[in-house]
Amino acid sequence: MSSIIPNPHDRFFRASMSNPRVALQFIEKHIPLHIATKIDKDSLQMMPVNFIEDLQEWKTDLLFKVTFQGTPGYIYLLVEHQRKSEQLMPLRMLEYITKIIRMHLQKNRNGPLPLVYPCVLYNGSKPYPYTTDIFELFQDPGFAREIFLKPFQLIDLTQFSDDDLKKESLLGIMEMLLKYAFARDTIALVRNMSDLLQQADRMQEVELLRESAEYVFQTTKDNLSKHAVLNEFKKHLSPPTQKNIMTLAEAFVEEGRQEGRQEGRQEGMQKGRQEERQKFRSLLLKQLERRFPNQITSNHLQLLEEADSESLSLWIEKLMDASSIGEVFMW
Repeated sequence: MSSIIPNPHDRFFRASMSNPRVALQFIEKHIPLHIATKIDKDSLQMMPVNFIEDLQEWKTDLLFKVTFQGTPGYIYLLVEHQRKSEQLMPLRMLEYITKIIRMHLQKNRNGPLPLVYPCVLYNGSKPYPYTTDIFELFQDPGFAREIFLKPFQLIDLTQFSDDDLKKESLLGIMEMLLKYAFARDTIALVRNMSDLLQQADRMQEVELLRESAEYVFQTTKDNLSKHAVLNEFKKHLSPPTQKNIMTLAEAFVEEGRQEGRQEGRQEGMQKGRQEERQKFRSLLLKQLERRFPNQITSNHLQLLEEADSESLSLWIEKLMDASSIGEVFMW
């Protein structure tokens, strides 16, 4: 990316702030004292343009690398010459901060998240008219402060007993199936959910039961046939619902997923799955080489070779947000 800055305002700003004395005076004057006093002045270092080369809109902004009492961090300076100020500037700054953190992690894979202190230098024709507080952009700032940028709500199904999950009839079906998504004894799982299935049946939640049955078919890890799973489901349902579930089995037959087909069909399906895995494997390997050059080890290659389509698909999805190759394969 070219480092030429056509705007004279930006050129002057960058040239001035590249002077360490000017930059230090800027910090001492404009950054709150309780923050400025924690900055190690000797650590101040202007980051090169190519550090943020993937973000074209940043080419006129400055990023200083610093430490805050030993904690890695940055001071991000954005120059705002616009005649028309931007009302959503707090959101824009939040997006930039997130990108700075991600770029830091690409170069410091095992380190903690860096602190980023944002500043906006404004020299418009009129006083800046908008808030600098992102919470004031919400319709209810008070409620936004209660839920935004707080620790996320973790619902760890492994910490709920089966009895707890069964207290909610319909929700319980979903949570029980997800809790035991990797269970090996499918029949035991369905029997354990007998009360939930019967409650859903009485509530005429046929579609939920159909979706649940299909999910079990697709995720079962044991050697049972789909006929056996279907028959166990049917034991806990009324005749009308059993009939609806049977249409699901017929759909599996039509799509070639029902067992008991002739051997040639099974071999064709197996070949198709192998081709699908190879397609995912080649795509993932290509993207890994592009994102993390010279970082692919023999262990990674072995994981790719042994992975099933589901794992490969998951890793491809995780690659989009991963800041290191280790995050891609992390379960």
